[in-house]
Amino acid sequence: MPPRTLQASFVRGEITPRLHGREDTDLYQQGLALCENWIVLPHGGMTRRPGTRFVANAKHSDKQCRLISFEYSTTDTYTIEVGDLYMRFYRDFGQIEKDDAPYEITTPYKEEELFDLVFTQTENSLWIVHKDHPPKELKRNDHADWALADITFTAKPSEWKAGNYPRRCSFYQQRSIFASPPDQPQTIWTSKTSNEKNFTLGTNADDAFKATIKAGQVNHIQWMVEGRALMMGTSGATRTLSGSSANEALTVTSVINRRHTTEGSAAIPPIQKGEVALFLSRNRKRLHEFVFSFERDSFIAPDQTFLSQHITGTGIKDMALATDPDAIIWMVRDDGQLVGVTYEKENEVVAYHRHKLGGSTDDHEWGEVESLTVTYDTLRDVLWMSVKRKINGAVVRHIEYMEAVFEEGAKKEDAFFVDCGGTYDGVEAGTITGFDHLATESIDLLHDGKVSPQTTVAGNGSIELPNNRMAKKITAGLPYDSVILPLSPAVATQNGTGRGKKKRVVSMGVDVMNTGTIEAGDSLADTQSHIFRDGSTPFGQSPDLYTGYLEIDPENGFSDKAQIYIRARQPLPATIRSLIAEVQSEG
Repeated sequence: MPPRTLQASFVRGEITPRLHGREDTDLYQQGLALCENWIVLPHGGMTRRPGTRFVANAKHSDKQCRLISFEYSTTDTYTIEVGDLYMRFYRDFGQIEKDDAPYEITTPYKEEELFDLVFTQTENSLWIVHKDHPPKELKRNDHADWALADITFTAKPSEWKAGNYPRRCSFYQQRSIFASPPDQPQTIWTSKTSNEKNFTLGTNADDAFKATIKAGQVNHIQWMVEGRALMMGTSGATRTLSGSSANEALTVTSVINRRHTTEGSAAIPPIQKGEVALFLSRNRKRLHEFVFSFERDSFIAPDQTFLSQHITGTGIKDMALATDPDAIIWMVRDDGQLVGVTYEKENEVVAYHRHKLGGSTDDHEWGEVESLTVTYDTLRDVLWMSVKRKINGAVVRHIEYMEAVFEEGAKKEDAFFVDCGGTYDGVEAGTITGFDHLATESIDLLHDGKVSPQTTVAGNGSIELPNNRMAKKITAGLPYDSVILPLSPAVATQNGTGRGKKKRVVSMGVDVMNTGTIEAGDSLADTQSHIFRDGSTPFGQSPDLYTGYLEIDPENGFSDKAQIYIRARQPLPATIRSLIAEVQSEG
């Protein structure tokens, strides 16, 4: 009988091709050659990425916007669309309106400035800094009542002026910290303690003070975040600012700046998980932890992209962290692909997965994510995105959010596995409206839990169910494929390693949970569909989602790698818990 190999965990995610020959390591046994539109779960399995739900068109179809989150209280959280000279607001999965129009305020920030803005929340307002604008404060008075104004400082530093305003802002030990105007890129200013707008200099412990990093070269301060010390990333090093000893507060007479590593940072705000700050390298290709090591009695910055160094492409331009229900770092590549990192270091899980949203642009065969943020809503962290596509011959930009992962016990008719989609839920109907944002696009349909043939959205935004079908609940949106490619099976022969021997997969066992259909084959052009149907399912009725083991006999010949693609592309959920390959080898 041909040998069988078990892969019971995928917690290394998609690994770099440089490691595809390392059959001798555990990471090979837990990695994948390709993981696209699947989310690696911290428990070891992987589940199909949920779809994204359309909320609104961005204000300008021909200009980028940036999304940020703002938590006013535990019950009031907002996503803010910051665009060319405006801001718009979202709450409870919808756009805030006033007088039957999207509510917005005017700002001085142009499109080319958006990704240089730095936002820092203090209680119920956001502080915003940019080199060409005085520091500003965004205040929420009500859902549709926001105000943006210059911060009124006491004893504002004389160096701050047009073109030389601070570019970085943070808070530490009840002080506001401003830093790095263009003319003084290594200088910081701290406010008085508990008086965050007062910069009156003095010699008392609670007085404001100014300090400049002394280093062998000019290293611009790229970011600052609060931790056991004020953690700082510069263009050539990671540093901390704190009191002179562990028990001393930061004051004008007790201040020390330490360099910890020579890893430079990009000017992209880091994300924090517990005591760890995760930041991007200067070339925007590597994700580093900045964390205190008790063994070394110092901060260190290990590279978290080493096993998957290919996955960031030419660079990352935006990122955010979702922690509930699972911790995932979401990042945007320069080409608009979405990169996820399932991140549970206490369980040794750092798994990369790539995502191509449905749709296309002139440059790519996927919808290009341009900005993202994570906002807590309805007992989970929600990933919001601004996505560029070409629809009906014109460039458009959509604001949308990713639906929740399909959980055990959820109903099949509630599945949402389309992008930029929507749901009709009402009396039985055969035609639905409201899909103007996808006019003339080919879409997937799920009606009352059944898969319909793909159809096209009419020019007026209406959708007609094929074959005169009727349904009470209809989900429609752009299709996308979820594809994995396991690494070449590590098979031993009587003479030792089977590496380099011709082999083929005789059968592929797939242990699934809550799964509709999957396809398998030795190429994506030649996959066979496998539906989980048994004799108890009446003919013509859609089978229930399946949990259990499926044996697949893929059509494939002998080759060096004997790899089988597994794909899910109907608008239904799929979760894979393990794979068992039975492999026949020549010689």
